[in-house]
Amino acid sequence: MGKKPKNRSVAPIYALGLTVLGYSLLFTLGSVGDYIKCALLAWVVYLLVGGIVKKDRPAQEAQAQQAPPRKDPPKQEPPKQDPPKQEDKPAGDPELEALLRRGREAVRRIQELNDAIPDYRMSAKLKQIEILTSSILSQVEKKPDKRKAVRQFMDYYLPTTIKLLEQYVNLQEVGLPGENITTGMERIEAMLDKVIVAFQKQLDGLFARDVVDITADIQVMEQMMAQNGLTNQRDF
Repeated sequence: MGKKPKNRSVAPIYALGLTVLGYSLLFTLGSVGDYIKCALLAWVVYLLVGGIVKKDRPAQEAQAQQAPPRKDPPKQEPPKQDPPKQEDKPAGDPELEALLRRGREAVRRIQELNDAIPDYRMSAKLKQIEILTSSILSQVEKKPDKRKAVRQFMDYYLPTTIKLLEQYVNLQEVGLPGENITTGMERIEAMLDKVIVAFQKQLDGLFARDVVDITADIQVMEQMMAQNGLTNQRDF
C-alpha cells in the first residue's frame, strides 16, 4: 500500500496570488520588465510564506501527538435491583379460619343487638360478653391447638346466647308488654349474668396448659439455682 500524501498548506499560493493582484493594482504592467518584477516579488513572497508554514507545522504535529486521545466517560449503568423475594406464607387452616370467621360474625351480631337495646344495664352486660368472646377468639388464633377446648362454646353457648339476645330485642319492641313479655325479658336478663360467668371460665380454662408450663419452668429454674448455690435452700 502507498503512503498517504501529507496535506500541504495553501497559504503560500494565496500569498502569491494576492501579491500579483496587489502589484497590478499599485503599479502599471506596461512592459516585460514590469511583469518580471511582479513575478519575482510574488515568488519571494511565496517562498517566505512557505517557510513560515513549514516551521509551524512540526510544532502543531508534535502538540497533536502529545495530546492524549479524548475518551468519553464510561456510561454509568443503573444499579441492578434484585427481584423482590417472595416470602413463604404458611398454608392456611380451613377449619381454624372457618371457626374464627364464625366467631367474628357472632361478635358483630352482639354489637348490633347492643345498639338496639336502650337499657344501660343490659348494654353493659352485652359489652362484657363481646369482650370475653373476642378474647377467646384471640387466644385460639394465637394457639390453634386450643380450638378443641372451645368447640362446645362455639357450637352451642355462643349461638344460644345470641338467640336469647335476639328474643330480648323482639320482646322490648312490643308497644304494650304484658306479664309474659316482662317475665321473658327478666329471665333473659338474669341469664346473661350466668353467661358472663361461663364465658369468663371458658377464657380462663384456655390458660390451664400455660399455667402448667409456667409452673414446670419455675420448678426447674428453682432446682438449678439451688444446685448452683444461688439460693439458701433446696426444694428437692
